Amino acid sequence: MTHPKPKSTGIAFIGCGFVADLYLQTLPAQRGLCLTGVYDRDPARLETFALHHGVHAYPDRAALLADPDVEIVVNLTNPASHAEVTRAALEAGKAVYSEKPLDTSLDGARALAEQARKAGLGLAAAPCNHLSEAVHALTAALRAQRIGRPLLAHAEMDDGMIPGLRYETWRSASGAPWPARDEFACGCVMEHAGYQIAPLVTLFGPVRRVTALAGLRLPDKTPGLSGEPQGPDLSFGVLEFDEGIMARLSCSILAPMNRSLRVVGEHGVLSVSDVWEYDSPVRLTRTGAAFGQRLRRKVEQRVLSRWAPGAMLGQRVTAIGRLGVGRLRGSGHRMDFGRGVAALAHALRSGAPMGPMRDLAVHVTEVTLALQDTPGRPQVRRITSDPRPLPPGP
Repeated sequence: MTHPKPKSTGIAFIGCGFVADLYLQTLPAQRGLCLTGVYDRDPARLETFALHHGVHAYPDRAALLADPDVEIVVNLTNPASHAEVTRAALEAGKAVYSEKPLDTSLDGARALAEQARKAGLGLAAAPCNHLSEAVHALTAALRAQRIGRPLLAHAEMDDGMIPGLRYETWRSASGAPWPARDEFACGCVMEHAGYQIAPLVTLFGPVRRVTALAGLRLPDKTPGLSGEPQGPDLSFGVLEFDEGIMARLSCSILAPMNRSLRVVGEHGVLSVSDVWEYDSPVRLTRTGAAFGQRLRRKVEQRVLSRWAPGAMLGQRVTAIGRLGVGRLRGSGHRMDFGRGVAALAHALRSGAPMGPMRDLAVHVTEVTLALQDTPGRPQVRRITSDPRPLPPGP
């Protein structure tokens, strides 16, 4: 007896810039997605992208939104356009997966979520690394109490001294330049803090309070952008969760590269060396005074700390699932950008509740803004959004 193949979910890209290439490279790993076409307001960029990848180019945004085969609009525009494009797609009756941030204001993010809720449409936003094999394995280890009761976490999202890395030479697979103007104007917190916030919320539940200080330490990142508005290039924050769990989060484009996540428990430490790498090893290090444990700590302190900050020795926790993407051309990372789109499509096909994805997108936005909006002095903010639990991937 043969069974019919499950219906594919039609998706379309609005925005064909740098990140669109990364999304498209990961689509083959996602079963059940069908790219109907792409659109960009820059005709030259649209033509280049469509020809490079051999995909359909819509003549205008209206044609894309009017296409009945499009069920999900993947919003890959620049941050200043996110809200307007998402709003238009929802008005056209399309579910939306938006690149981060969902909006640059909390009121705007809430309004989009409410619009989607009233229309009965799906709405989700990047990042989706909380669905990674690494975070899944970390979550399973915590639930199995491998380190006892969790006490605190150290989360790093430091990307190195970006202004000194010749970013003007960076190009995507189809030749799009890295969007320096948008990255610096939005700030590293809005652009990247979510890569730690989403996993932390997956592990510990909603953030209840944030104490943070952000700053702009290097305003003259490039002569071509001198004098233009810029967001923070670093932020330090303390996130408080239920049961007294606290996380220290640092985010910058100045400090040496370190994207590790470490969870400290009563009986040990669970560590992920790089939350950008979806299959990053998860290691379990037991706390104790035995000779082997003391020797391991000496090696970590005197050797590893010099060459790989955040790296730890210890037992490797088996990852759950298998990563279906290789290193991406244009970034070099093993990041499955399409996984969040696939999760939204699965929810649409299965009839799963849409609320958890919307809630998480708003919550990540609120926590991110709390880490960023600190006018020259530390700020303490109570977080009001309360997302429902979202099962971890992959």
